[in-house]
Amino acid sequence: MEASKTRARVIINPSCGGGTYDPDRLREALSGFELDWVETEGPEDAKEAAGELRDGLLIVVGGDGTVNDVVNGLGNAGFPEGVTLALLPAGTGNDFAATLAIPENPGEAEDVIRQNRVRTLDVARVRSTGVGERFFINVATGGLGAQISEENDEETKSRWGKLSYLRASLDVARDFEVRETLLRLDGEERRVRAVNMAVGNCRYTGGGWLAAPKANPEDGLLDVVVIEDIGLKELLTIGPTAFVGSDYLDQEGVFYTRAREIQVKTQPGLEFTVDGEVIGDEPAEFLVIPRALKVIVGPGYVPEPEE
Repeated sequence: MEASKTRARVIINPSCGGGTYDPDRLREALSGFELDWVETEGPEDAKEAAGELRDGLLIVVGGDGTVNDVVNGLGNAGFPEGVTLALLPAGTGNDFAATLAIPENPGEAEDVIRQNRVRTLDVARVRSTGVGERFFINVATGGLGAQISEENDEETKSRWGKLSYLRASLDVARDFEVRETLLRLDGEERRVRAVNMAVGNCRYTGGGWLAAPKANPEDGLLDVVVIEDIGLKELLTIGPTAFVGSDYLDQEGVFYTRAREIQVKTQPGLEFTVDGEVIGDEPAEFLVIPRALKVIVGPGYVPEPEE
């Protein structure tokens, strides 16, 4: 008698990644699973398909935007304990996959799913007047980073690839105005003059920008990294340093801390993006949800980055 196959729902965004995964080849590669196949036409499709699942493996074929849609679907359903998330990176940046050490090579990423290394990760929730409540598992950026995400459109990404975020940052940095910002970090207030802010559960954004170099997605905390009012020369030094994966947290003009709850108020408003999606410039509240979601990780994954 043949052993029963592991059930898996595949959520695939056919419009991302230039067709990295051919559906027919992928079905064959995942032939060891009993597959439920969902091709999305928009964000709501991914949210709905994820939110319906109560147990089993949930394989996301797409980029960070598709992952965020899926996480919101799971979050709206209360993050069911029986669901395990797996990634087949197929976007331009694949920043969440970078923290999880999941290869961009399709065959190697498929191997990671079969190897089934499961960790339980934190998730973050953000609330603002403009968007209500949203969940994210990777990084939120405010100020310069949010503006760069808007500037870094699909045309720029296709032309410059992984360098597109760095190019957009050089264009935006010249004209960006500093924001007076009030932070409340687990109840303690701190005022900063913010050029850029990252609230990170994981480490990367914008196709390889090391936004939160020390973020540990299993520690029950969110990393807060603020680049303060420094000169353009210093800012453009930090930018490439972050892009090549170097830790810049000890440089002058960088404020770094960890907290469970973070409130941000700015004047004028500091626009935020969450996993690359714009959420507006209203006051925002961030909260970590510890150990919310089981995720399959790659062989090189480490929760706490080495010093």
